[in-house]
Amino acid sequence: MSIWRDDGPVRRLARKLPPWAKRLARRVLGVADRISRRFSTPKADGLAFPKAEIKPGRETILLIVHEATRTGAPILAWNLARDFRAHYDVVVLLKRGGPLRSAFETIASAVVCLADDFPMKPREIEALARQIYDNYAPKYAIANTVESRFIVAELEALSIPVVALVHEFSSAYRPVGMLHGLFKMASTIVFSARIVADAAAADYKILQARDFKILPQGPSKLPFAAAERHETSALVAATPARKNSDREFCVIGIGTVTMRKGVDLFIAAAAAVKHMLPDRRVRFAWVGAHYSFDQPYFDALKQQLDESGLNGDVELLGELDDLGPAYDRADVFFLSSRLDPLPNVAIDSALRGIPVVCFDQTTGFAELLSNRDETRDLVVPHLDTNAAAKVICSLVTDPAKLRRASMAVAEIARRNFNMETYVKALDELGTSARRSLAQLREDQNTVLQNGAFNPDLHFGYDSDSWSAEAGVWKYLADARLAAPWKQVLAGTFMRRPLEGFNPLIYACENPAFDPQRPENPLAHFARNGRPSGRWTHRVITPTADDIVPTRPGRIAVHGHFHYPDLLPDFIRRLNQNRHAFDLFLTTTTQAKADEIADIVAKSATRHVEIAVGSNRGRDLAPFLQGLRDGLYSAYDVVGHFHGKRSLHVESTTGDRWRNFAWEHLIGGQFAMADTILRVFAEDPHVGLVFAEDPNLNGWDENLEIAEHLAARMQLPQPLPLHFDFPVGTMFWARPAALKPLIRLDLRDADFPMEPLPIDGTLLHALERIIPFAAAKAGFEYATTYVRSSRR
Repeated sequence: MSIWRDDGPVRRLARKLPPWAKRLARRVLGVADRISRRFSTPKADGLAFPKAEIKPGRETILLIVHEATRTGAPILAWNLARDFRAHYDVVVLLKRGGPLRSAFETIASAVVCLADDFPMKPREIEALARQIYDNYAPKYAIANTVESRFIVAELEALSIPVVALVHEFSSAYRPVGMLHGLFKMASTIVFSARIVADAAAADYKILQARDFKILPQGPSKLPFAAAERHETSALVAATPARKNSDREFCVIGIGTVTMRKGVDLFIAAAAAVKHMLPDRRVRFAWVGAHYSFDQPYFDALKQQLDESGLNGDVELLGELDDLGPAYDRADVFFLSSRLDPLPNVAIDSALRGIPVVCFDQTTGFAELLSNRDETRDLVVPHLDTNAAAKVICSLVTDPAKLRRASMAVAEIARRNFNMETYVKALDELGTSARRSLAQLREDQNTVLQNGAFNPDLHFGYDSDSWSAEAGVWKYLADARLAAPWKQVLAGTFMRRPLEGFNPLIYACENPAFDPQRPENPLAHFARNGRPSGRWTHRVITPTADDIVPTRPGRIAVHGHFHYPDLLPDFIRRLNQNRHAFDLFLTTTTQAKADEIADIVAKSATRHVEIAVGSNRGRDLAPFLQGLRDGLYSAYDVVGHFHGKRSLHVESTTGDRWRNFAWEHLIGGQFAMADTILRVFAEDPHVGLVFAEDPNLNGWDENLEIAEHLAARMQLPQPLPLHFDFPVGTMFWARPAALKPLIRLDLRDADFPMEPLPIDGTLLHALERIIPFAAAKAGFEYATTYVRSSRR
């Protein structure tokens, strides 16, 4: 529904609505969307989708290119189209036209080019994707750059898997978040260099949740017609000849004249070389044009040349259709870019044996060159033009060193850059993604036939929006992006599909499951009779006629209330149950304690103790102190709760989670405390009970802290990658099941000061370690599930 998906005022308002209003709004907006579709025609329907060159019975792939300019990414795309056409019909979707459009039309089976005024709105993109699907039914698509991300989600929604090529540094796309949709939706992510992947992972945590590939591209041929080459003859003639005298040496740089390419750094290095070698003729030549919006930068470069007295030593040659003569005349290629992942021109230079000098931490080339003794010196400190000049001077004055560098660079290039290998690898990734989608149909049938999917749990408030078939498909399609499910944050791509089952634990720990196959863990679980293991656990569900055990035992409840106004609802829920509780309340100031005492007095609640402490350690510090001091040792079961308000997120989020936890663990529609305590009375193996959370959270930023805690508690290590825990730190437990926590002997000073970060603290690690403590003490855990309580 495009009007709902568009992240505008309607969507922002919808986030603040209660669940019932959201469902109503969806229905209303759905009707409005259908009406608008009926009485208007998307611009995509007016585009030409040529099919004359499409061969019947031959598979088709879609190549998405953001523009047809004579720059690196479109040139690479043209090379991909040329090489893929040997096995496929290639359809090229151009977001914008340009001088290379005719080159694409020459080799592609079809070219669809969007007009400059094409509206980049969800409804229009949906229609465009549908037309591509209906006309060409691509096996898969390749998004050539992150600029081609505009249609990725819509293609994936039509089961056209997308291989997304990421050549750009994420720092070029601000604010952070612009690329989140691409990293979340594309079937396969391919980075051109490790440095590019690391930079993206630093900005986008979601990349810790999925697998991605690092593939350097091969060398690209230029797609210019021979007839055009006469236009550049004068410029080529002006390029300094290579080694036509003992006193001449040529350094080239190639690329669009922009700040990112560091042409000013290129000139600064030239000035330093001239100063270091005043008696040697060293020519610097830059090949590349500038955009009109970069005219001020270009003018500044001309001024830099004038003021440096370099007009006879540095030439800005403009754009050349044929770079061959420039390479032929070059002794060194200076990659002066501030950021440049793996430029085609540097690859071409290296393959020709032209030593590449570059800055550290700016390009994937620096990684490759730093790994070899013969080329390590070609990488200079970050943006240090003086250091670059020294390296260039050493190559000018030492022909033997130049030859060694030339041979080593060529060998590195031959080993790493092969277009045939690159295209084959991309095809394997696209084909694998297509196979995984084909497997989804089989998995969908299995899950539906076995009733192995709970939409209320998985979708929460949005469960009414999904049919059974569509809901299972959505789950399976999302989950496949986390394969092979061994990433720390794999749960980012899925929520729990079925109560009592963790698909991530199943995928990683069931020896009968092969994570290299495209089969989904839930489908495998259903096909194989739902085998038990650490991936399954007992689920406690309420009934209308719960019976209080004849010997319930002594029950303690600890409640921490930094916000006393939440206490009346807590007491009301407790009083829905027939069990008797001794209530231990803690808070952070005496004034709040007095307020709590007034609330307790008005509720006629008996057996209440109120204590005041600091807010260090929030709810856990006072609970652990009571546990350590033996406050709960005379009780059979203790419940731990708090008045949660998450002020760092949307105001209603904390309220929803608190209501969810209390509804599952205390009371509301059902007297859940009675239900839970009956299980404790009847099953001595159960030592811990918490709410069945629909989210599959993991260690996040807390593993290192948790490992230290585990060592102190003498827990088995290594700790498992995936697990269940009481999210929000509310639970019922036998005091004996928590004894390993006492070994930590935590005091207020051990806890971090407020304000706390949203993750990565002792409190977050303790929250996750509780089930392991219960297991160490010899107990199992169970969860509660109240179908009507969703989040």
